[in-house]
Amino acid sequence: MTPLLLNRILDSYRSQLNPLRGLTIRRVVSLLEEGERGAYADLQWLYRFVEKRDATLRGVKRRLRSAVTKLDWDIKVIDELPAGKQAVADRQHEALRLAYERVENLREALAFLSLAELRGYAHLEKVFEKDGNGGLVIARLEPVPQWHWCRDGLYSDWTFNPESASGLTLGEPVDLEQFVIREVEDPIDEIAVIAFIRKNLSQKDWDGFVESYGIPFLFLIMAQNAGDKDSKEFQAVVEQIASDSRGVLPHGSEIKTADPGNRGQNPFRAHLDYQDEQIVLAGTSGLLSMLSKPTGIGEGASNEHGKTFEEIALAQAMDISEILQEHFDKRILAEQFPGEERYVYFELAARDQEDVSSLFDNALKASQAGLAVDAEEMSEKSGLKLTRSEQGAESRERGAGIAQPIRNRIHNRDTPPINPAETEALARARLADHADLLALVDALEAADTPEDYAEAMAALEAAIEAREIDPAQSSFAETLEALLGSAVIEGAAEISEKATEAPTNADNA
Repeated sequence: MTPLLLNRILDSYRSQLNPLRGLTIRRVVSLLEEGERGAYADLQWLYRFVEKRDATLRGVKRRLRSAVTKLDWDIKVIDELPAGKQAVADRQHEALRLAYERVENLREALAFLSLAELRGYAHLEKVFEKDGNGGLVIARLEPVPQWHWCRDGLYSDWTFNPESASGLTLGEPVDLEQFVIREVEDPIDEIAVIAFIRKNLSQKDWDGFVESYGIPFLFLIMAQNAGDKDSKEFQAVVEQIASDSRGVLPHGSEIKTADPGNRGQNPFRAHLDYQDEQIVLAGTSGLLSMLSKPTGIGEGASNEHGKTFEEIALAQAMDISEILQEHFDKRILAEQFPGEERYVYFELAARDQEDVSSLFDNALKASQAGLAVDAEEMSEKSGLKLTRSEQGAESRERGAGIAQPIRNRIHNRDTPPINPAETEALARARLADHADLLALVDALEAADTPEDYAEAMAALEAAIEAREIDPAQSSFAETLEALLGSAVIEGAAEISEKATEAPTNADNA
């Protein structure tokens, strides 16, 4: 199960090189030009060091990785499945799901593919092992270090550079079918490495500036009887005092500090901030809010950071999904279903906790409005395996008394209309102790949207159950039941018609 390429990598020479020593902007430009020719060894080795040393770039890298690794993956069936192919699609779904579950380091592999955004490319080697039937299955997708790849120009095939030799554009040919490869034309590190050099130069100048002007100007007023021959000794004492704030002066001497005056605005902080902005712009596609600090008001920058990388993660997820569909799905399905079309595919996507919560909230409202929700579809959309709960069934039976007959009448579209006697009873009831329930009925009839309808219905049921009205003894209970059996159903139907007509009216507009 040992990867073929990783077993042949020789890094003893490369690991002794520190590309940051003596690094200049001229050297960086030269390495970038080598990368355009396909000689990536020195450039990618430099990228590795810069990613470790630059705080801003390291933060962008970690957020890119975490944004992708927190996503869930699933096996999907195409929307328009040909007639008679459901059984084949089911078998393909199970086979592909099992193939991905066999990959031991799938999350690590997905994170490595995401880092192509930084480095320009990423290669995963398919590592095989024998299954119980003697066949070969993919057990790992092993990352191959980027400094061991080269190619003769931008559009030639990738070749392997086992010794990571500098300047090499033509290495050993490999079977590219055994790899999952992602390429990004405009990697972030190309911008970050230039910003890194400029930041180091600016930091060096800033350090010199602080060394020269950070300490207040000191002047010694020598004692009145001191001569010229004593000036050098006095100066040595003053320098000692300036260095560690300790020393002894002759009697009558005095030390004065001079106001340096207005030296203008410090330019170094602005220059350093500008370089960081370039890295963040490259890493977040122009969302400079990444650099803003929390204000303590509203959501602050932390939530903005999360939204920024969620958008980036979803864009990356689409790209990575398509790459795996071509380099992984295609092989698995072709081997196990020769001659058959592919009806399933791998998808990397986010299941946001808030979306799942909203999904169940909407399902509850639909159920309260008398609409059934398909459990299988809920399982697929939420990512949770849902089954019927006996406890839930018992909970639904707790609506004893007036609430359960009302529910039954609501779901029965053959409910008879309210007769005059019931109307009269209802009018009398308005003067009784049930005025609050009647107000809830009015709110139910006035609902304009399914959400308002479901909310009013839930409030009414809760109030009725809390009131514990005995349907066998209360004429008001019968009146209320009859009212809900007709008026509420008509209101629900009217809301449904409005919802159906809304898209048509919008299209006509």
